[in-house]
Amino acid sequence: MTGLEAWLRQATRQLSKDSVAQVRAEIREHYEASREAAASSGATVDEADRTAVAALGDARTANCQYRNVLLTAAEARILRESNWEVQAICSRPWLNRLLVVLCVATLWAGAALLLAGSVTAARLLLAGGIGFGFLFVAPLLPIYTLSRSRVYRGLKLAIMTAMVVLAFGPNALKWFWLLVSCLWPLFWVEWTRASIRRKLPAAQWPRQLYL
Repeated sequence: MTGLEAWLRQATRQLSKDSVAQVRAEIREHYEASREAAASSGATVDEADRTAVAALGDARTANCQYRNVLLTAAEARILRESNWEVQAICSRPWLNRLLVVLCVATLWAGAALLLAGSVTAARLLLAGGIGFGFLFVAPLLPIYTLSRSRVYRGLKLAIMTAMVVLAFGPNALKWFWLLVSCLWPLFWVEWTRASIRRKLPAAQWPRQLYL
């Protein structure tokens, strides 16, 4: 393995395939320019290679910087999975209508149980109907602008929090540890999506990044 390949392997660690290709193309240009400059000054081939690699800087530091501005492999995976989820619902209108009907039925059942005095079961059904209904309807709403997207995400956070409080009622704080252990994958996905929004220009956002 050459010095350049070893540097690139370290510098592109955990990056997505597209990010790796971009880094490799850019770094090779800098490397070739530095090596030609060193060779023209009388350095041997090995010396020119070492000089060009050294001019690239520390590979671990470069890797940290790249991961802050380019998509990582984990972020690319979340993006692909989110694309599949949105396409699965939006490309099948009957499925989206079915999910909305199920959410409305859940709300009606929760309201009926509440009137009948079954408060605990009613809370669970109402929380599920409100939360999942909001998520299933979202792809059909006209929210695909930056300002509307920010408003929607704020409402989503508020509604998801209210859903948890409604489902657990006065015991929400008591079962906080259970909530964290169950919901942390959702928070991780949202955090990853926020990172993707920061790295990609809005013109390149797929639909799910607005949600």
